[in-house]
Amino acid sequence: MASQVSPGVVIKERDLSNAVVVGTSALRGAIASSFRKGPVGKIVNIGSERELIDTFGAPSEANAGDWLVASEFLRYGGQLAVVRATTGVLNATLDASAVLIASKEDYDAGAGSSEKFAARDAGADGNNLYVAIVDSGPDWTVNKTGHSLNVGDNYSDANGVTHEVVEKVSNDVVRVIEGNQAPVAAGGDSVTAWTNSDWNATAIGSTGLTYKAIAPRPGTSAFASERYISKDEVHVAVIDTSTNTIVERLTYLSKITDGKTPEGNSSYWKDSVNQFSQYIYAGALTSSEFTTQGEDPGDAAASYGATSAAPKVIATIVSAGGALTGGTDDFAYTSGEIGAAYNLFLDTEETTVDFVLMGGDAADETDTRAKAASVAGVANTRKDCIAFVSPWTGDQIATSGNVALTPAQQLANTTEFMDTIASSSYVVKDSGVKYTYDRFNDKYRYIGCNGDIAGLCVSTSATLDDWFSPAGTNRGGLQNVVKLAFNPNKAQRDDLYSSSINPVVSFPGAGPILFGDKTALASPGAFDRINVRRLFLNVEKRAKALAEGILFEQNDSTTRGGFNASMSSYLAEVQARRGVTDFLVVCDESNNTPEVIDRNEFVAELYLKPTRSINYVTVTVTATRTGVSFAEVVGR
Repeated sequence: MASQVSPGVVIKERDLSNAVVVGTSALRGAIASSFRKGPVGKIVNIGSERELIDTFGAPSEANAGDWLVASEFLRYGGQLAVVRATTGVLNATLDASAVLIASKEDYDAGAGSSEKFAARDAGADGNNLYVAIVDSGPDWTVNKTGHSLNVGDNYSDANGVTHEVVEKVSNDVVRVIEGNQAPVAAGGDSVTAWTNSDWNATAIGSTGLTYKAIAPRPGTSAFASERYISKDEVHVAVIDTSTNTIVERLTYLSKITDGKTPEGNSSYWKDSVNQFSQYIYAGALTSSEFTTQGEDPGDAAASYGATSAAPKVIATIVSAGGALTGGTDDFAYTSGEIGAAYNLFLDTEETTVDFVLMGGDAADETDTRAKAASVAGVANTRKDCIAFVSPWTGDQIATSGNVALTPAQQLANTTEFMDTIASSSYVVKDSGVKYTYDRFNDKYRYIGCNGDIAGLCVSTSATLDDWFSPAGTNRGGLQNVVKLAFNPNKAQRDDLYSSSINPVVSFPGAGPILFGDKTALASPGAFDRINVRRLFLNVEKRAKALAEGILFEQNDSTTRGGFNASMSSYLAEVQARRGVTDFLVVCDESNNTPEVIDRNEFVAELYLKPTRSINYVTVTVTATRTGVSFAEVVGR
């Protein structure tokens, strides 16, 4: 104990009376789609709709189904592991080169690093970006024959106004800063506007902005001044040309490659851009973008200035920025692309996943079936999560013309679609296609309910425990539903349930609810119910955590007894919270025989009697004659 210096005993209390046995606040779903921005082919953890927008952009017409399913899941309190699934996108660059930079890791590994500037996100949105590098360069060139002016001195013009010298071109030419007014040539001198920049007046492309709109003029950093270097600072700004607004400012950076902030972090402008910018990467610039002295002084002492009276002036950046172009979108993913994206979730050690979401439709019914199979395949392979699958929306709404499908057609189509998914206790199928409002595009859309059904599992765990059914009027209410495309009646619900499809139903006064809790397991048994499958997943994760703690320990009675006690204590809590009616833990010499021990194996067996959800209720009401004893009628 950190509070104890010498041996002793400390008694502490801990209240678990209201604790959830296994933490459920971090229940994580998984989804892949062709989002409009964000890393490509990388898993990104998302905790809210706002974070989903910031990372992957708002929904487009092409990806709204997947996007809204993801958003609906987050609405119930879950987290999401998200993959942008497409390979046909390109990043916009300064020179319109065809390049894909999938992620920051890929850029650091060399992808696109030869570009002067590239949009951080692949896609056409990068074509709206303009990069401006604002140096502390001069505003005016002064021709003064035989002058003795050096950098840092002042040039006195005809009106006696002083202007700071920022560059000594030759013994006859210097360049100066305008200050509050333009210099007026003194006798024998001539003054012309410097062609490469004018802080106060030079426009940034066609944005209507000037340098001074970004920040006050950059100057000399403390790091540079201490090394007899001047005018090392630059600003980097990113402008959205669709609105002509500055969306990002990175100010007072340094052109010195080994420049440091007072805290000791790199202040070199490229390092700062690549580390902190949300919009761009900065790559290699050529000598044509700078004045005579070159871009980098390097980190050798000889590169530094000699004295404070003769500082080294870092070259001025004159033409490095510009508009980014060449970015392309690719919202249409193939079955192979979506399958490869979902396969990123297969590694149980790399990513924690509790639910795998099918999302919305693919290009057509065939590709949507392939997508559903990919989703189911992840859960069936991992065996520590559940996949949630909804029908292809075309199975329940007319895909052309104005002819509405009949309920009988909707039932047949839905059943046929779901029949292609193999029997599994790690898959949940629902009948739900809901009509919901897409506020980002101001229109109503039909989307599958798989995000909602997984979300009901999240909210059930948050209010009770994993082993309670997420269905019915108490816990099965769906959110954000205008109407259902298919509202099955009793006979249709019977057919759906017989096919292990959970009906989503809207009852008068109750709203839309999940009215079934079956898994896709075809044969009757304990694991054909969602609550039982989630109970076992919960217990198995706990058992795995305990088992990992005894790896490489001694296989003796002490270790076995410790495991037995910990697991039994946990299961007793599960029993108290109505997860099981009884349990047994066997971990002793009966299953850890000398032969097992000699093989360096450890064996524990858990026997559970799971509580079952009520799916069928029978209430018999009997009328009797007056004067008849109830004991006589009932028989007891």
